[in-house]
Amino acid sequence: MLTRVFAGALLLVTLLVVGTAGAAGATGLFAWSYLMGDLPSPDQIEAPQFQTTKIYDRNWRLLSEVTDPYTGWRWAISYQEIMDHIEQQQDDPDKPHRAWIIDATIAAEDESFWVNPGVEPRAIIRSFITNLSGENISGASTITQQVVRLLYPEKIGTERTYSRKLREAVMAIRFTRHYTKEQILEMYLNNVYYGNRSYGIDAASQSYFNKFAWELSLAEAAMLAGLPQAPSIYDPTQNYELAKARQRYVLERMVELGMITRQEADAAYQEPLFPQTRQDRTTLAPHFVNFVKEYLEQRYGANAVNRGGLLVRTTLDLSVQETAQQIVSDWVSRLSGSRVNNGALVAMLPWSGEIIAMVGSADFYNEAIDGQVNVTDTPQQPGSAIKPITYLAAFESLGWHPGTVIFDYAKTWRLPNCKPYSPRNATGQHYGAITVREALGNSLNIPAIQALEAVGIPAMLDMAQRLGIKTSFWQDPNPCDLSITVGGREVKPIELTNAFATIANNGRYVPYNPILEIIAPGNQVIYRLDRANVLNQAEQVVRAEYAYQITHILSDNRARSMIFGSNNPLILPELDNRPVAAKTGTSEDARDLWTVGYTTDLVVGVWVGNTDNSPTRGLDGVSSAALIWHDFMVRVHQDPALAQTLLGPDGQPIPPDFPRPPGIIEAPVCAATGKRPIPGARTVTEILVRDGGPSLRCDQVNEWELRELRAALATPKGMTARGRANLNAYAAMVGRSPVIDVERQQPLPTPQIGAPPETPTPTPQAGTPAPEEDPFTIPVLTPVPQPPEQAGPDGGGNGNEPAPTPDLPGQ
Repeated sequence: MLTRVFAGALLLVTLLVVGTAGAAGATGLFAWSYLMGDLPSPDQIEAPQFQTTKIYDRNWRLLSEVTDPYTGWRWAISYQEIMDHIEQQQDDPDKPHRAWIIDATIAAEDESFWVNPGVEPRAIIRSFITNLSGENISGASTITQQVVRLLYPEKIGTERTYSRKLREAVMAIRFTRHYTKEQILEMYLNNVYYGNRSYGIDAASQSYFNKFAWELSLAEAAMLAGLPQAPSIYDPTQNYELAKARQRYVLERMVELGMITRQEADAAYQEPLFPQTRQDRTTLAPHFVNFVKEYLEQRYGANAVNRGGLLVRTTLDLSVQETAQQIVSDWVSRLSGSRVNNGALVAMLPWSGEIIAMVGSADFYNEAIDGQVNVTDTPQQPGSAIKPITYLAAFESLGWHPGTVIFDYAKTWRLPNCKPYSPRNATGQHYGAITVREALGNSLNIPAIQALEAVGIPAMLDMAQRLGIKTSFWQDPNPCDLSITVGGREVKPIELTNAFATIANNGRYVPYNPILEIIAPGNQVIYRLDRANVLNQAEQVVRAEYAYQITHILSDNRARSMIFGSNNPLILPELDNRPVAAKTGTSEDARDLWTVGYTTDLVVGVWVGNTDNSPTRGLDGVSSAALIWHDFMVRVHQDPALAQTLLGPDGQPIPPDFPRPPGIIEAPVCAATGKRPIPGARTVTEILVRDGGPSLRCDQVNEWELRELRAALATPKGMTARGRANLNAYAAMVGRSPVIDVERQQPLPTPQIGAPPETPTPTPQAGTPAPEEDPFTIPVLTPVPQPPEQAGPDGGGNGNEPAPTPDLPGQ
């Protein structure tokens, strides 16, 4: 008892000495020296000042909050911010006209807050007298004392002893001298615990009532102000009646202090409230939000994301996202009869890389389809959707162009140390001699593998990596892996879509990007996308002319009509047939169904299939994913509200026509072989590179072409009549010996290779410009580089060897 009396007396004396200006005395000096010890400086906060990161869409609509797994939610707001918002609401009768949470907090916790020195001497005296007769050391804590306990849990703590109360009181007085009352109240409101993992008034306001602190009504403010005394007991989501009783107490105190009238208190108590917990809410765009969290953690660390209080404005347009989710879910449901249970979609602005929609599955909450797996960021087999990359590599490395002729026949690749590989076209037919334009447009497999064999697997993988396929796909250039060009390897939909965006940008690579800006506490902007310059600063990873040639093929509906017909979902008649480039894909057994395509202002990748990788039934990319792709493209462009997101950096619509690089020309090529025209040979107009184009004449072939021509002529199985005719025309143009009509087995007349043209061409003199009618700038014919020996991927062969063929020149 004597010890407790002495400690209490010491507290009183100390407070009287410290609380009076300059009072001195031996006892006071002793007490002050005792208390000073290891007390921290008021400007060195001890408690971790975590804040919750908020993730918004591009229009500042809240998508999610990143909670610290060890604490909860917290957002710091300033006292002045509350008052400024209240002032802005003065003219709105439906908004609070006073900062009720401030008045209610003062009434509930510390009625003399604005005038006391950090402690309340009268309350301490009352508490001291009460405690003399018992073991309990009761409250009398001001708001400032509570702040000290919150901010210095180690040096002050919460131990119920007189020595701790003594240190707390001295620290509270020092705090009052160091900070303004508004600053101290701000610290309290930002740090006190309101229950349900909500730290600070803004977190509590949004947790329980889904509004900001300055929007609280009197009734809501009185209920929240009563929670810090015992958050679990007065939890309005669990013990509503106790919370109402505590609310009544706060309202009564406000009446006693003249803050409100009796009528206002009664009306507030009668106001119906519907408190909730944050667990009751659903994260919007959950696949995208999880993607953004991981993206941020990789760049700033988990601690900054979980505790840094970042305001993250993402690139997502929630309205576009909801439209995409609806279209994907609806079509997956409609396709369920064909054994489809899942779908995914990712949409970007090609020029900036901004992800405006990301649908990771048909239903995030459907465990039966592993709905929480984000398919857009998970490797899938792309089928034929990967073929444009192979042809682009051939344009760059071999000088090919859309009119280059490839041989399509029943071929088995038998390469050293590799199993025989006998791929098929989806139709089961072969098309003889066919241009790259038609081969890519109609998604033929054999020509794509021929192109890969010619250009080499390393060149194709390098092109994929440059365009934006940055993980797994481009590694390990296995020489047996010829199937890579028809979808034999997996690729993430988001990366393949990014690669198509690079092609749409005429070869400029802009990485996909989910973030517009990041603001740290204190309104510090730590990142902001420079939308005006992002494309100008992008790396030119492939020549613009080559990329444009791919776009020209993929937007040529006539070129794909042989297989897809002219009325297919890869065109946009609803948008006045706006130019659009697209490619479908179907993996083995139709397990993965794709469509990736773009306009000048939007690139969209769609995947359809099953989470367990089981086959679908009776579908391909054009009859499934293309339907989703088409509907989404039309909806976003037609709806003015959604189309706002597609505007360029200057706020204006991006012109619909694909921009043609200055190095692109329209020029004639030999119809039969795709080579340089010669007099007397039929020509067609093609899109060529001004300083490129074919290097050989119409009647010339290189060794690889000759070998393939001979093999194609000897393998008529499954070849269409048109394919045979085109093959014979090619052979007739370059052949020296008779070529056999594979239908009638009759010899056809053929010109001799190297024969002089009908009209001799004069040899140009040095310095003499080329004739105007010759669009090519290569004056000397040079041989095409020979393809390296390649090995084919695993796969069963059919054992058919090429039959003998008539001799052709160059053997």
